[in-house]
Amino acid sequence: MPQKTMNDSSYELPKLSIEHLKRLTDDTGLFQHAKYIIPDRQNGYTTDDNARALIVMAKYYNNHPKPENLKLFEIYLVFLCHALKPDGTVHNFMDYNRNWRTGQTEHDALGRSLWAFGSMIESPPSPTHLSIAKESFDQAAKHIPILSPRGMSYAILGMVDYLGAFPEEGETKELLAGTAEKLTNLHRRYAAKDWDWFENILSYDNAIMPAALFAAGLALGEKKYLNTAERACKFLLANIYNGKHFSFVGSDSWYSKGKEKSKFDQQPIEVASTVIMLKNAYRATMNKEYLQLARKAFDWFLGENDLHKPMYDSQSNGCCDGLGPDNINPNQGAESIASFLIALLAITEKVS
Repeated sequence: MPQKTMNDSSYELPKLSIEHLKRLTDDTGLFQHAKYIIPDRQNGYTTDDNARALIVMAKYYNNHPKPENLKLFEIYLVFLCHALKPDGTVHNFMDYNRNWRTGQTEHDALGRSLWAFGSMIESPPSPTHLSIAKESFDQAAKHIPILSPRGMSYAILGMVDYLGAFPEEGETKELLAGTAEKLTNLHRRYAAKDWDWFENILSYDNAIMPAALFAAGLALGEKKYLNTAERACKFLLANIYNGKHFSFVGSDSWYSKGKEKSKFDQQPIEVASTVIMLKNAYRATMNKEYLQLARKAFDWFLGENDLHKPMYDSQSNGCCDGLGPDNINPNQGAESIASFLIALLAITEKVS
């Protein structure tokens, strides 16, 4: 039986549209939440979401270099630059009145910002934009070693893009290797016969860790990172793919080692990192089954999921926020549309 590729699916790929991203954006940045399809100003903005949006626009503008797209790109860039503190860390939550909220954790916002700056460095709209991105990246990079596992993973993707533009940057290459080593050591610490993972829980954005190790292994030519990434990838697939469609770990209570997997609420963020993981797995192994699975993962948006209901809204060009036990969450917020667009861009770009 011939191998399938990412284009083999019973679903037609949606046209790439940033209309809902625009709908949720004002001159400050991307709103965090939506009430159905309109922005919910009460919850303001986050650096997390604006970093995701900048990743989208860095790729999108490269193929659609129009003035209105550059304007959107720069809104997200200005937000990230404003979020960056003098010490290289970042603010995350901003209210509608443009005040940073204090006393709230940054989570993985710094790692996502580094990924976004790296995406810019790989495909800058102009030399000036490149200088801004590189300066911001260099200012924040010193904090990579103390980030969470996911934060380190986002930063790895940014470093790989950075080195694609500046391959002779020895300090960044050393930092990439050291960060990949930290993830590998985490896997060595927690992996067991029935649990081939980086920690004792499958929670959110799980696939980003093996995705990052695949990317680091390819960039550095280091087989141990690739081997660890593939082991973790196969373990994750065994827990999120039932042979017919993807059923991601739910955010209701996650999946702790030795306990029951939470089936709902499944969120779009899982799809984006899973598609990236599987594309990187293909690049590392040249096994076309990974491309088939990447398209299967994307089709979760289109109705190939536990409820057989589409998460993508073809009228608004937005994406619903979650898949619950009985229905979908009809709100179409920032994380969801950015995750959908990151996944769609990954699916449609050429596999090298």
